[in-house]
Amino acid sequence: MHLDVAVDLLKKAEDSLCSYRHTGFVSAQISAKEICEEMNVVAVLKKERLRTTKHEFSYEAFDEPLTDTKKKLEVSFFNAVVDVAVASLREKTEMMCNVASKFSVLINFPGLSADELEKQAKDLCNTLKCGDHTDLDFEELIIEMQSFPQWPKQKMTTFDLLVFLEEKCLIEIYPNMWVALSIAVTTPVTVASAERSFSKLKLIKTIYGQ
Repeated sequence: MHLDVAVDLLKKAEDSLCSYRHTGFVSAQISAKEICEEMNVVAVLKKERLRTTKHEFSYEAFDEPLTDTKKKLEVSFFNAVVDVAVASLREKTEMMCNVASKFSVLINFPGLSADELEKQAKDLCNTLKCGDHTDLDFEELIIEMQSFPQWPKQKMTTFDLLVFLEEKCLIEIYPNMWVALSIAVTTPVTVASAERSFSKLKLIKTIYGQ
């Protein structure tokens, strides 16, 4: 998947969740009631008896408990679950933005100055370097970018450029560009953290459900 597309989708998902946090509780109630009706379950929130805590010192503040069961459900459960999802997405978005910025030189190089091109290309080479082994030759990569043929269209993605090199049989002429573009389009955008996030959500539901 394209890194730039992945970043854009993650940002949209984060914005959607943030909006849902403020407006989604009502729709969530409607959906919950519909599910209860299908399951022949009475949609009633059980009201718990308020617990009082003895204060040992006079300067201790008294917490005002939420007496409205719906408001308590929204604050202690709904908002908590959505906040976890937003935090997880935000972390993923920041990580993907950082990765995408390293590869951005592959599609921005025609408009970069010589100094900026050298700087960003060097950052990319260092990113793909492991010890003494490197996937790219920095000096050759600069030459390939400076002598790259005119793009068939004004705006292209990393995948479009990869296909362009393949169709025009330019792989041997631009080997470093080919390697860099291949890595960019095959970089995974999902990890096992999604499963761990759902495990955390289940834990939150268990805690607040007690």
